[in-house]
Amino acid sequence: MMRLLFGFIVLAGLAICAALIANLPGQVSFSVSGYILETRTAVLAGASFAAFLMCLALVGLAQFLWHLPARLRAERRETLRRDGEAALAKALMALARGDAASAKEATRLARQKLPHQALPRLMAAQAALLDGRQADAEADYRAMLRREATLEQKTLGLEGLYYMARGAAVADMETAGTYALQVLELAPKTLWALDGLMAMAVQIGDWSAAQDWMRQWSRALSGSGKRAQIKRRRAVLWLAEAQSLLATQDPGDQLVAQKKAEQAAKQDPEFYAAAALAARLQARGGDLKKARATLRQAWTRAPHPEITEAWLDCYADQPLATRQRAAVSFIGKHKAHIEAQILRARIALDGERWRQAKTWLEPHASQAHPEGEAPMERRLCLLLAEAETGLDDAQKAQHWRECARRAPAEAGWMSAGLRLDSWQAICPVTGKLDGVIWASPVEAALLPATLAPPSHSAPLALS
Repeated sequence: MMRLLFGFIVLAGLAICAALIANLPGQVSFSVSGYILETRTAVLAGASFAAFLMCLALVGLAQFLWHLPARLRAERRETLRRDGEAALAKALMALARGDAASAKEATRLARQKLPHQALPRLMAAQAALLDGRQADAEADYRAMLRREATLEQKTLGLEGLYYMARGAAVADMETAGTYALQVLELAPKTLWALDGLMAMAVQIGDWSAAQDWMRQWSRALSGSGKRAQIKRRRAVLWLAEAQSLLATQDPGDQLVAQKKAEQAAKQDPEFYAAAALAARLQARGGDLKKARATLRQAWTRAPHPEITEAWLDCYADQPLATRQRAAVSFIGKHKAHIEAQILRARIALDGERWRQAKTWLEPHASQAHPEGEAPMERRLCLLLAEAETGLDDAQKAQHWRECARRAPAEAGWMSAGLRLDSWQAICPVTGKLDGVIWASPVEAALLPATLAPPSHSAPLALS
């Protein structure tokens, strides 16, 4: 509509100019080389105006022809970009469904359309890993390190080589560390490289190096959750060091391990593995009062199975009556919580108070029936089966054992789908620092996962 209005205004302006020129009075004469040329003023003005318009048209045509090659090149680049992005989308879908052949063909097309982009080369490497072609993947990553490559391309190429070295059948940690150091020379605040070097230092027990990388990592962090992330990572390093010191069986190391565990629990109050280990070491050293305070602080925030286990370990050598009184005081305001009921029931079972244990557990028994809103945890079913066995009710005991067999597994320390007996600083599957979480197997399976290539190759983190 605006174009139509603009055209109408231009035509109206030309018509007005033509009318004004046509009505100009007078004659104009020229003397050129003895010749006298005479014409009306209106004719001369009209010819001059027409010549001006012709010049404008010629200038516009010249500009169009001058810029035409550039426009054609831009249109070609845009077409290649669209085709390349479509090919990349197909490659991503093929990788997601595990179709290595389709992914390879799509990435080949994407590299033809986008020869100077890093992503097609990156996708080609991932497709090669999916197809088990380790050498081709390594060649694609190394091609991203050429001299004319951009900083981003070099960083992505080194990241791919790093994860290939880490994820090999026999992990080449020295080579992986070399790649991470090369990345830091290019971009000193690359978080994955700092995190990887920190994890390697933890694996070999070089705690001073781990703290150095931790400081660099904390300076590279950004965002609103930076403070919480730093506290959590400090706690992880301290607890990992405490665990390593416990393996020496040296009395001096045991005391240092206790201090490290206490520091970890204080740094992150919701780090229940740290509170549990600190309390166990305090109780082992004869300071049951301090152990009770450590566990009580963690329990007050939220009752947790790890705290329950630690409390039972700390009071294992105490008489039954002492444990029962201590449990009542320890539970506090959380007496209706299922963890509190389990704690009291386990104390009763240890003292062969079968009916008392059953009384603590029965309020939760309705959840085990089909009409219940949620299935009961396996450990609860097993505890009820133990109580019924002590009461010589074989039929009910068998019922609860059957319920336990069908019940979903309760939460525990999970690491990339693998269930662990205790917390570990390094995920044994991926090698990630602080990669072990407390979750049920179902919850762990629903967590966001990175596409993992086959043949022991590690996933490539794009961020």
